[in-house]
Amino acid sequence: MYRPADVPPAYRQFFFTNAGGPLRKAVRREAVAKKWQLVTLDCGHQVLVPRYRRAAKLGCGLCGGFRPASEEC
Repeated sequence: MYRPADVPPAYRQFFFTNAGGPLRKAVRREAVAKKWQLVTLDCGHQVLVPRYRRAAKLGCGLCGGFRPASEEC
C-alpha cells in the first residue's frame, strides 16, 4: 500500500489512498516517474495509481466525493 509521501509532489492532487467511488472506464494511461500512471477516466477526471494496476475500470474518487491526499505529506 502506498502512502501520500511516496507519491511525486506534483501529482498528489490525483492520488487517493482509497479512491472508492463509482467505477469508471479507463480511457487513457500516462506513465509518471516509472512507478505510477496517471489514468484519465471516462468521466473526465484523472487519478494516479501504481504502475502495476491495469484494470479496465477504476473507482473515481472525485465522483465519489473523496478528497485527494493532502499536500503536507
